[in-house]
Amino acid sequence: MDETPSQYRTILLFGMPGSGKGTQGSVLGQLPDLVHVSSGDVFRKLPKYGSLGREIGQYTSQGMMVPDELTIRIYQRHIQVLELQEFLIPGRTTLVLDGIPRNYGQAEIMEPMLDVIQIFHLVVRDVREAIDRLKVRALRENRLDDMNDEVIRKRMRVYNDETMQTLSFYDPSIICDIDATQSPIDVLRDVVNRLSQIQRVQHGPATAHAHPNGR
Repeated sequence: MDETPSQYRTILLFGMPGSGKGTQGSVLGQLPDLVHVSSGDVFRKLPKYGSLGREIGQYTSQGMMVPDELTIRIYQRHIQVLELQEFLIPGRTTLVLDGIPRNYGQAEIMEPMLDVIQIFHLVVRDVREAIDRLKVRALRENRLDDMNDEVIRKRMRVYNDETMQTLSFYDPSIICDIDATQSPIDVLRDVVNRLSQIQRVQHGPATAHAHPNGR
């Protein structure tokens, strides 16, 4: 693996399971020069019966986080594939990351890889609502592990114990809390309004380029 991975301007999406990170990331990833990478999606697309897929399944099926070393190794491999396909171009592409870095240790390890310009923290204060969202998604996307109450409770505990601590690694000035109990379109409005402010201050209009979906 490359000893000196490229550094990308990065937007991070944080929020408890069921807060809508994947939905917002997918939409943002359709915008010019933004590429969405969801660690969960990357993991799920790995062959289930391959060595990595089996190793990941041992953790996710119990609602546990994948170990940092394995998570970052898989992430770097995915980024290298996107670079080879020229969907990612250092100095031009902005990454939208969902699910990584997921704890303080990962944030430390990934600091040389990421130039984090903004963090969106999607806040759901009603845990019961977040659980209900997870179950609806589980039915829609056939994620059977998300139907198990004990697995869900473990994920919530892990989020509270580890993921929230990750925010303390970053400058509070780049963290923006978003009310995730709004409709998805209203959440997107708040996110895009903030990104528009950043663009006006820092850069100006971006130039479009090809996306992984071929647009």
